[in-house]
Amino acid sequence: MNRIIFFFLALGLCVQAMAQGVVTLSGQVFDKQTGEPLRAASVTLQGSSLSIVTNSEGVFSFKIPADSKGYITVSYLGYLTAEYQISDFGDSQLRIPMIPYAIQLEAAKVSAHDAYALVVSALMRVRDNYPTEHVGMTAFYRELIRKGNVKYIVLNEAVIDIDKAPYASVVADKAAIYKGRGNLNYDKTDSLAVNFQGGIVSALNYDQMQDPFAGVPIRDLEDTYDFSLEPPVLMDDKLFQVVHFDQKPGGDDILYRGRVFIESESLAIARVELSVNVEGREERAAGLFVLRQPVDLRTYVNRAEVVMNYKEFDGKWYYDYIRMTLDLSTRRRRSLFRTNYYITGEMAVTDHRDGRPVVIENTDRVRFRDVLSQKVSAFTDTDFWGDYNVIEPDQDINAIIRRIIRQLNRRRESQ
Repeated sequence: MNRIIFFFLALGLCVQAMAQGVVTLSGQVFDKQTGEPLRAASVTLQGSSLSIVTNSEGVFSFKIPADSKGYITVSYLGYLTAEYQISDFGDSQLRIPMIPYAIQLEAAKVSAHDAYALVVSALMRVRDNYPTEHVGMTAFYRELIRKGNVKYIVLNEAVIDIDKAPYASVVADKAAIYKGRGNLNYDKTDSLAVNFQGGIVSALNYDQMQDPFAGVPIRDLEDTYDFSLEPPVLMDDKLFQVVHFDQKPGGDDILYRGRVFIESESLAIARVELSVNVEGREERAAGLFVLRQPVDLRTYVNRAEVVMNYKEFDGKWYYDYIRMTLDLSTRRRRSLFRTNYYITGEMAVTDHRDGRPVVIENTDRVRFRDVLSQKVSAFTDTDFWGDYNVIEPDQDINAIIRRIIRQLNRRRESQ
């Protein structure tokens, strides 16, 4: 079987603290007006650093210490924040409608330079708004590779420890796998094996609160991108200015377009959306993502996107969530047909600890050259996952998970 390895553009032990017991709160978050589920909505235990995000169907299962008191807050950009008492959650899934918030502002003429200046001002205030010391984090990471519309060929998950380096420093983030599980689903009909290299490291490297931003040094932003203001949005009862940017016409480099969400008072950046400008350069863009492929294979990048969120705790904003998506197609040089592959890497920080850095030994550190499929074994230590916050699997991969568990059970019975 030929092999293709791709990666996203790459620019000790610390376990999530839990009480003696845990309770699981389940819910589905959706738009009250349209009924559409809200993906990556933030669910937080008020007064703590515990949080999780919803899956693509707006569903979450949030594990909290059994002795927790207070409220669960649910927030999403452009919607009023919802609060629920822990006692509101019963044995069944709680339906959580979110109310869109329309902000009416007086018409004003805003120049492109004002939008650019707003982004630069936000980047200049990184030291004020983000941690300036090492932060220990626990995170859940999942990566999927799908062939065509239905067949999942890779499913990997891991709970990882992170030593998040101070912002505005030259020190690199470090991560180590605490527990992992995974599955490969290739068969005889697959002529190509696709691997995802460096997913965890890429998720950390894409943190945009460092120089460079959107692939270029801050000093070159105005010469590289066009900026404009979009209507503001609300989240967690805070007003966010939204700046859209796009690569200037005529540039030959493959860079980005996207949006930046900036909190109006502190100028903290709470969300960054990046989309690689691959249009008309789909095959050339593959050189940025594909590390190795068979000589008779042509690869095209149809879409490459990254979305990352930051969340405020006690006046500081922390790296909170990232989703990396790559849509590519391949074809043999003499073939008229293409095969599509959809790759997703998703990480949610479920806890962080100020002033308590994680000690990660070099021997345990995850490297960019690592392929997670080779580092996790197939759903071992299944009892471990019970007390840890994970992103709920999308409905269409539940069958894969059930099949993997059945395979594991049969293996145990044969021993």
